[in-house]
Parts: sequence; C-alpha cells; structure tokens
Amino acid sequence: MKKKKIIFILGSGRCGTYSFHKAFEKIKNIESHHEFFFEPTLRLATLYRMKKISKDRVKSFIYENHYNSFKNSKHEIWVNSCNALPWISNILVEIFPNAKYVHLVRSGRKVVSSFYNKFNDLMYKKENLIILDKFLNKKIKTISSEKKYWRPTPIDKQEYSHFIKKGQFYRNCWYWSEINKKIENSIAKSKNNILFKFEDIHKKKKLDELISFFEISKSNQKIFYNSFKSPANVAIPKNFYFNKLQNKTFIQKCGNDMKKYGYNVDEDYEIIY
Repeated sequence: MKKKKIIFILGSGRCGTYSFHKAFEKIKNIESHHEFFFEPTLRLATLYRMKKISKDRVKSFIYENHYNSFKNSKHEIWVNSCNALPWISNILVEIFPNAKYVHLVRSGRKVVSSFYNKFNDLMYKKENLIILDKFLNKKIKTISSEKKYWRPTPIDKQEYSHFIKKGQFYRNCWYWSEINKKIENSIAKSKNNILFKFEDIHKKKKLDELISFFEISKSNQKIFYNSFKSPANVAIPKNFYFNKLQNKTFIQKCGNDMKKYGYNVDEDYEIIY
C-alpha cells in the first residue's frame, strides 16, 4: 500500500464540511469522517481554548483517538471534516506536520444566520453559557458533554460580561470571527495548507486547484465534481436574512474579516445548484 495521507477540513460549521465529507465518502480509497468523535473532541477543545487543560492532555487525546484511527485505517487517505478541531488546530499541526489542511470558509452572513435561526438551542444560548461558566469556575462538579454547552467564550471577565450582554446573535458573530482567525493562524504554520471559499464550489478553476491539492486521482475526479451538484445537510430549506440591528451588529463584529476573505459585507451570497 502507498504511504497513507491525512486531510483535515477545518471550518466554523454550516460552511460545507458535510458536503466535503459526502464527496470524499464516495471515493473507494478514502476513509472520510464528518466530525469524528465529535462531542468529546469539542469538550476537550473548548477546555483547552479556555486554558483549563494542558497541551499534553490534548495531545494524548488526539493520539489515542484521531491518530489511532488514521494509523489503523486500511484506506490510502483519511479525512476528517470538523468544526471542533479548529480550537486545537495548532496542536494538530504539531502532531500531523505532513497533513493537508483546508481552511473552509463561508460568508459569515450565511453561517451566523444558519446557526442563529436554525440551531438556536445549540449555539450560545445564555442558559447554557451560565451552566458552562459555573462548571469552569468550579461552582458545579459535573456537566454533560452535549454540544449545546461546549463552545468557547472570551476568557477576560470584562470581555465575557460584554459578550453575555450583547445577546445571542452577537455571540454567533463573535464565534464566526474567532474560529476563522484560529484556523488561519494555526495552519499557517503547516507545510500544506489552502484557503477555500465554499461559494467557489462551482467554479471549475477553483475546484481544480483544490483537487490538485488533495491529489485525487483522475479516475476519481468526476465522482468528486458530481458530488457538489446538489446541496447536503440542509437543516431547514429556508433563507433567513438579517434585520437592520443584526446587520449593524454583524458588520461591526465581522466586517473586517469578511473583507479579508474576499466577501462584500452587505451581500447575501447564495450557492446555485
């Protein structure tokens, strides 16, 4: 067997990671995962981001789970498309220096709107943040690993207070901005990394560049192309648009990041299938 390769697709969630998983899943020599060992990984990644556990503990966890899954795979390529790993992506780069890393970004307007309107109970609801804060500050001994509790928050007390007061929509904006910065900064230290905008999925030149980066064989390229002809993982088939206050909040928090990634801050990008 050829030397095995590993690919990490890192994104915020609601950004196309599932679509990439489904595309890879159709290729015989690839073992594809979407959110591999997700809730334990998200819990650990949040604790690390909040400076509650050591880098060594994270490394042990990654070796025990992700590394061993990769090592024992009978496929040529092992892939994980994930929104939990970004918070520990600097450690991933240390453990897997030869892996290929994709920073998968999607317009913050779409991601924030999707999380806020379609996954409201799971993303930064105040009642869940209060429980997490009590656990982190040792006011309660245990907390479930349900993903609704486990999202990083600002560490600084004053910033955290502002974060809580500004409301759930603002908190989702903060999340999109922070997780993309973390991915960008971490994978910049890797040998093999690429930024890909999900809105470019139907631009052949851009997809060709990505396929070349993945080193997908010619015989499998058509399978990969065809996988993106229809949407995947659509929770509620409806678009939700920002009101005036939400638009102002989003631009203030995410405007500079949108411009950095090549987006118009006022445009609601659509992917036409």
